[in-house]
Amino acid sequence: MNNLILENINKKYDDDSLVLKDINLTLSKNTKLSVLGPSGSGKTTLLRLIAGLESPDSGKIIFNGQLINDYPAHKRNFGMMFQDFALFPHLNVFDNIAFGLKMQGINKPGINARVNDMLLMTDLDGFAKRSIDELSGGERQRVALARTLAPNPCLLMLDEPLSSLDKVLRKHLLQELTKIIASLNIITIFVTHDHEEAFAAGNTIIIMKNGSIEQQGTKDQLLQNPENQWVQEFLGA
Repeated sequence: MNNLILENINKKYDDDSLVLKDINLTLSKNTKLSVLGPSGSGKTTLLRLIAGLESPDSGKIIFNGQLINDYPAHKRNFGMMFQDFALFPHLNVFDNIAFGLKMQGINKPGINARVNDMLLMTDLDGFAKRSIDELSGGERQRVALARTLAPNPCLLMLDEPLSSLDKVLRKHLLQELTKIIASLNIITIFVTHDHEEAFAAGNTIIIMKNGSIEQQGTKDQLLQNPENQWVQEFLGA
């Protein structure tokens, strides 16, 4: 089935300001969603709620027909790639990618096979023994993606995965990243503030502002029929 439903999700922080307001979203199998919006629009909070790193104040998060509001993050089998990559500096490339597999109790031959598959998928063949300190920003990004994908998550989330890279490298890696995303047979959610990244990574895009979804649609729908003046100005349509 592989679908994700958010029903009337609201989230407040300590100052009582609403970070997310009445979020309703349905994602079916193979949806590649881009979450686009300016800083402070609630994009990362939305990911954290789906991942189980935070809980909504109200509303339902349903995956494959099951209410998962109270499921801890490690029981959701969702993969999340963080903005800063969050790699372990004391582990080499192989052991970084293998980390989640070891936590799952996979045997050594299974770990070796899966890590090698991930190295090939992310064009890191020959990098297994390298220290994280020896890697470029782009190589670290690919290790982080490989580590996120290694445990076979049933849903993948990427939080501004290219933001720490320079413009030239970002454009190159966007092509590589979107090719990998397109090959995955799971829901992916790609958070960004950059229009080009959002349009490349998602077959569906939501635009967020002040914790609300302003508009949802394809690239052509958003550019040709912006729902209000703010969306039009934000997209430069």
